[in-house]
Amino acid sequence: MNIKHNKEDVLRKGMELFRLNGYHNTGTKEIIKEAGISRGSFYNFFIDKDDFGIQVLDYYGVWSTDYMKELLNDTNLNPKQRLIHLFDLFIEGYKRDHYKWGCLLVGMTQELGQINPSFTNACERNFESFVAVFQACIEEGQAAGVISKKQDARGLTLTMLSMYNGALVLMKSGMHHEPLEAFQTQLALILTP
Repeated sequence: MNIKHNKEDVLRKGMELFRLNGYHNTGTKEIIKEAGISRGSFYNFFIDKDDFGIQVLDYYGVWSTDYMKELLNDTNLNPKQRLIHLFDLFIEGYKRDHYKWGCLLVGMTQELGQINPSFTNACERNFESFVAVFQACIEEGQAAGVISKKQDARGLTLTMLSMYNGALVLMKSGMHHEPLEAFQTQLALILTP
C-alpha cells in the first residue's frame, strides 16, 4: 500500500512535540513514529533534524501570526480590548492544558537561539513577525487614544512581549498560573492611557 504523506501534517506534529518536550528532548525517531511516516519520507521532506526544526519554527510563525492577526483585527473590540482578549485566550489555553505547553518560539529561542546561526535567524525572523502584528494594533490604539502613549508603539510592544515571555518561562518552571495572572494585571496597567 502506497501512502502519501502531507508535509504540513509532519510539521504540525513537530510543532506539538517541540512545544511539549523541547528540541533537544525530541529525537528524529520519535518525530518519524509520531508523524506516522517512514524514515525515507522524512528525509524526502527535510535535509536533517535542524532543517526540520527551522521549518517547524517557520510553520509555527505563520500559523501563530495568522491567528493573532485574525483576533487583533476584530473591529467589535477596541485595540486595547483586542490585546487583552488575545492574551486571555492564550492563558486560558495554558490553564486548560495544565501548563504543559509553552510558546514554541520562546522555547526554541532559549534552547537554540545563540547556538546555531540558522536557528538564531529563524527565531529572530518569526519574533519580528509577531512584533509587527502587535505593534500595528498598539499603533491603532494609540491613535484612537485607548492605549498609552508613554512609550512608542515598538517599545510598548517589546515591553509587553518581554513580560509575557517571562511569565511563560516562570509558568513552565513551576507549572502554575501565578506568573500569568501577574502578567494579565500588568498588561492592563501598561496599556491604559
